[in-house]
Amino acid sequence: MSTLSRRSFLKTSGLVATASALPSLSSSPRVHAGEDNTIKIAWIGNGSRGGGAIRQALNADENTKLYAVADAFEARAKNAVQSVIDTHGEDRVDCEGRIFHDLDGFKQAVDCLDDGDVVVLTTPQGFRPITFEYVANHKKHLNVFMEKPLGVDIPGLKRLMAANEVAKKKGIQVGVGLNNRHYFRTEETVNAIRDGKLGDVLTTWVYRLQGPHILNVHEDFTPLQNEISNIFCFDWTSGGFIVDALIHNIDICCWCMDDYPIAAFASGGRICDAHDKGVRRMQDQLIDCGAIEYVFKDGRRMNLHTRTLPNCWNMFQANVQGAKGCAQVGEGVGDPAIYEGTEMRDGATRKVLWKPESPANDSYQDEHRLLFKAIRNNDPWNEVQYAVDATRTALLGRTAMETGQYITMEQLMTSTKELVPNIDDLRIDSESPTPRDENGNYWIATPGVTKFE
Repeated sequence: MSTLSRRSFLKTSGLVATASALPSLSSSPRVHAGEDNTIKIAWIGNGSRGGGAIRQALNADENTKLYAVADAFEARAKNAVQSVIDTHGEDRVDCEGRIFHDLDGFKQAVDCLDDGDVVVLTTPQGFRPITFEYVANHKKHLNVFMEKPLGVDIPGLKRLMAANEVAKKKGIQVGVGLNNRHYFRTEETVNAIRDGKLGDVLTTWVYRLQGPHILNVHEDFTPLQNEISNIFCFDWTSGGFIVDALIHNIDICCWCMDDYPIAAFASGGRICDAHDKGVRRMQDQLIDCGAIEYVFKDGRRMNLHTRTLPNCWNMFQANVQGAKGCAQVGEGVGDPAIYEGTEMRDGATRKVLWKPESPANDSYQDEHRLLFKAIRNNDPWNEVQYAVDATRTALLGRTAMETGQYITMEQLMTSTKELVPNIDDLRIDSESPTPRDENGNYWIATPGVTKFE
């Protein structure tokens, strides 16, 4: 994490790009859109998460146009184009002859663009490093919005980090989908905490207690095709529930603590093979529960608690405990505040010590608005570093939980385990990269048995 405080960027502007991740203005080439001032967009990964991102990208700048798409499945790519036509009109779409499919189709879509155009990367997370690498190293100067997290294993994350060094040298503007960094009330609350409104920050808590994802099996699909169609149910596609679903509040808690953990230990995994009414099936890699204790170099702790079981009490937020009280903030909290005492349960009687004055805003939209503003103004913009730090923190917790061991960040960064060793060669008709037994059940980590690699 940069030793330069982010607050100098946040006080008046509302911008949230990490200083250490920004190239100097002098390194940014004067690259603009074409003569008609239109920024063309290639949309890679046309699932539901990407559907929101492409709408927000088009809304962020009226002189943008969807120019190429690529998805694993041809039908989904074609349907995605029609969906954008339905929402934005035919004049905002020009994809004739530029609808690509299969797992390498992203290269063809990216190759259609010109200097100053934008690539929206919303594939399953396992493909994030190779798609970003291709864009960063492209002969054209192409800017990027990519969803979080930034990888599913350490080798992939390192690959993305190397690509970002290229992006910074080229002055490529890069936005990352940790949208809570752009929610004005969260931003103001984090600044207040870092300015001492809560006193010394003692510990933080990351909560996500909810029902499980439901596996939707297509009988005519291969295992790999079903995995790509159910990305949140498999480790190589999503990074697992810890990495995919809790990264927002992990990021915000570390932001409040102005640091990242040096180690973690954990427990958790899969405690139920089936739930009522078929909500849970065997043929996935979903966990049911997880508890992680992160250790910081000054001895402070960040605790994470997740549970994905039906018919249970739910909670979705981040809590920050300080010497003067407790803050409720983060993803899942639209109205953050600092309270007296330590009780944070919904409905409890709490005395408010401080609340942000900022209005509520659409952080999903604003993360795109800020990126396109930077592109238009040729301003430096690179959000990769704090997203890398949040991703590796989530991977640290997942690894500690899967192995049952005390894992240091230094140790984690030596990991050579790849969830998809053949990611570059994977195609839609390939074999699944995840081991299964003779009954079709997927490999699931076993603490005390699974080794650190």
